Amino acid sequence: MTMPSTHPTRATPVTWLVLALLSIALLGLRMFEFTLSGAGLHVDEAQYWLWSRDLQWGYFSKPPVLVALIQASTALFGNSLLGVKAFAMICWIVTAWVLGRLAYRMAGLRAAIFAGGLFSATLISGLLGLSVTTDAPLTLMWAMCMLTLWEAAHASGQRATLWWIACGLSLGLGVLSKYSALALGASALWLLATAPTTHRRPVLMGGLIATAVAVLVLLPHLAWNVANHWPTAQHTLEITVQETGSTVANGAGGWRRVVASGLEFSLGQLLILGPSVWLVCFWLWRKTRATNPVASAASSGSMTTHQIWSIRTYALAFAVPILALGLVQALNSKALINWSVPMALGVCLWLACFAEAQQLSLQRFIWACLAGFMLSAFVATGGDIKQWVGVQTQPNQSKWDIWGRMRGWDDSLQALKPALEPYRDLPWVTGDRSTLVQAAYSLRALEPKLFAWNSDGSVHHHFEWKQPWPADATDPAVVWLNPSAPPASLMTRYPNARQLAQAQSGRVTLQAWLLQTQPQK
Repeated sequence: MTMPSTHPTRATPVTWLVLALLSIALLGLRMFEFTLSGAGLHVDEAQYWLWSRDLQWGYFSKPPVLVALIQASTALFGNSLLGVKAFAMICWIVTAWVLGRLAYRMAGLRAAIFAGGLFSATLISGLLGLSVTTDAPLTLMWAMCMLTLWEAAHASGQRATLWWIACGLSLGLGVLSKYSALALGASALWLLATAPTTHRRPVLMGGLIATAVAVLVLLPHLAWNVANHWPTAQHTLEITVQETGSTVANGAGGWRRVVASGLEFSLGQLLILGPSVWLVCFWLWRKTRATNPVASAASSGSMTTHQIWSIRTYALAFAVPILALGLVQALNSKALINWSVPMALGVCLWLACFAEAQQLSLQRFIWACLAGFMLSAFVATGGDIKQWVGVQTQPNQSKWDIWGRMRGWDDSLQALKPALEPYRDLPWVTGDRSTLVQAAYSLRALEPKLFAWNSDGSVHHHFEWKQPWPADATDPAVVWLNPSAPPASLMTRYPNARQLAQAQSGRVTLQAWLLQTQPQK
């Protein structure tokens, strides 16, 4: 058995105040890091911002929670870069508090500080925390599900019912953030199977209440999908199972790609946890080597008499299923390391409680967190990392710059603005989604009417679906804004064309053309 901790397990008001000030400081640091990075909006961020101008219960490729979050953020803070990102950034801070609250209920104050601090110091939180992605509300709702399910399972009567309802709300909002929240169903089955026999019935009945509430939350989104012929579900299914058949069918080469993708994804999960988790794991490994292995194993899955699940079982239930889903997706198509972001919550929860049981020193914990914060800051503000290791990037080579795809858009579009402004009332047509959404954001003062040109009539993204340039359009003049010149089929419809301007910044090159059916008088 392990020695009982001599550290206080309850927090004082001063403790909460200090932690709150540290959280505010961390938010300020991240805002400063993004400002220092010089990056703009990613194409997806600009797309979400444009969607937020017209709130719906769903969109072509995403459910609505993140878009609503951006709408609320810009309504409060304006349409600046930080105004667009503010609430998404706050989600990561709040997630750390929710995880800390769960660890506090499980193992006391130090475990809460360890859990919230470790999660905040991961590369997941430090880098995704600077971006507007669906992972922000998804991870927050995932943590809320972890907390509310624990509280519901350990309560009774009306209090338990309220917690189950809160769990259902969290689940529903999680799915409305990103469909990968459906993996929480596997987590629930895991916990039901591992619950003591005497607790399975109340856990099952409570789970049914939570499921019913989640379905009610999802009904408007489901109705929207039905009315629009399931665009979001179809898009998600396509990107989830794409290339499965062709990958397996390609023989040995295909299998090599499968293995490479699986390894890339698996190593990526270790990478995005960051040095704070690595260091704590190393120090705990050193500590357990010097203690009784049996006692160390027991403390790693510690469980008090009033707890239904051990901490290890509970943490694994919220980490393993989403990791398995991400690995399957990686094997089916290609590895995207952010597929399984919520797994960090389970990892940090278990590691924090284990560190408390092993009485890891607070000093070592602080050094581990500082290492994570420093690495995140370096990657976020370092620009082309190749230059830091003495490698010169040639013009046509890729840079080790996580913001590379976010640079150059505003500079190029602002350079074109004087040439475009006289034609702000004309339709603007582009064959490039990135150009459409970046122009909508950077030139929002002009309020351009933007349309997607698609010669083959198929739908590849939201704007070819909702804002296509019609084949039978009779407008006598349009503006073409695109990285390349107008296609021949469009020039046939508008034979009188002239280039208004061209601009280039970084890897972004844009052309603005005036296309007319008749010569300009």
